[in-house]
Amino acid sequence: MTSAETTCAVSGPVREPILQIHPSLWCNLRCKHCYSESSPQIRVQLDPEYLCAAISDAAAMGYKVVSVSGGEPFLYKELPTVLRHARSLGLRTTVTTNGYFLQQRRLSELSGCLDVLAISLDGPPEMHNQIRGSSQAFQRMQAGLENVRKAGINFGFIHTATRNNWDQLPWVGEFAFTQGAKLLQIHPLELAGRANTEMTEHSMDDSLMAKVYLLAFALTAKYGNSMRIQCDLMHREHAIRNPELIYASTSWSAAAGKLPSELLGLIVLEPDGAIVPLSYGFSRRYQICNVKKQTLKEGWQDFILARHSQFRRVCREVFDFVSQPDGPELFNWHELIVACSRTGLYSRQQANEGSSELVTLAKRQ
Repeated sequence: MTSAETTCAVSGPVREPILQIHPSLWCNLRCKHCYSESSPQIRVQLDPEYLCAAISDAAAMGYKVVSVSGGEPFLYKELPTVLRHARSLGLRTTVTTNGYFLQQRRLSELSGCLDVLAISLDGPPEMHNQIRGSSQAFQRMQAGLENVRKAGINFGFIHTATRNNWDQLPWVGEFAFTQGAKLLQIHPLELAGRANTEMTEHSMDDSLMAKVYLLAFALTAKYGNSMRIQCDLMHREHAIRNPELIYASTSWSAAAGKLPSELLGLIVLEPDGAIVPLSYGFSRRYQICNVKKQTLKEGWQDFILARHSQFRRVCREVFDFVSQPDGPELFNWHELIVACSRTGLYSRQQANEGSSELVTLAKRQ
């Protein structure tokens, strides 16, 4: 039921290997939980030539999905060009949006080149607007849903669960269902980017994580026949039984003949051109390449030779930590692995002393 408990043909907690693209940090909103700290004032963006070249390489490397996020993708003028290029190579495409720009004109530009539109939803109107920093955010999003339906685009919602809104999940589920969504993704708040300064008091402890996990099962029982429920929490026992889901198997091999997508199921292109493993914000010590200086295909060879084994070692460190008898029963693996990539490998003594950022996160969960 959770993102990590699906049957995967590739390493990691993904259904299909994904190239995730963040073409810009420009956004019309300044959301309190934004992991990339996007805002109206930041106009950093990548030229479409870099994006299309990376997509071409990714397709040849076995990646099946191009997922565009942001910043706000609808503010990136070349979004239709990028999506059409991906579709021309046989890749599936998804876009994550705050829902502010779902006008018919904009949606018509994406006709035939967008498979799934993921729309952010933080709760009922007042709560959604408060987090988004806009009194119009919910109204604009809801009004645009009719245009999405008319355009025939499959869509779903992404809900960031926090200490303050987790109990709104029944409302969120009913809203998503009545609007015709095909997916509801429940993502626990990560203390990254802006959230690390503006939402520290909104993070969930282990008891709330458990409640969200159970509510996801309840929503699956109620809506599962018409809407897929995905909860981005992993259970410790499932990780122990399936270490390759978090790249922690001791039997992995980078042997010739394996596609890159079989070794790393999710790679992320950030707005400055860096491609990193697994998640936005992953330490640049493990970056695959920067597309402004080196193609993805070229960079992959350097990554395998110089950094892949170290990357797997970091993943194993996280696995060893969560596998301890007193480890977190439920955890957001992406948040833990990003934290560990930034702080470096840690010893059991450090873990016991609580001096690691990773340990702090795990205790919070």
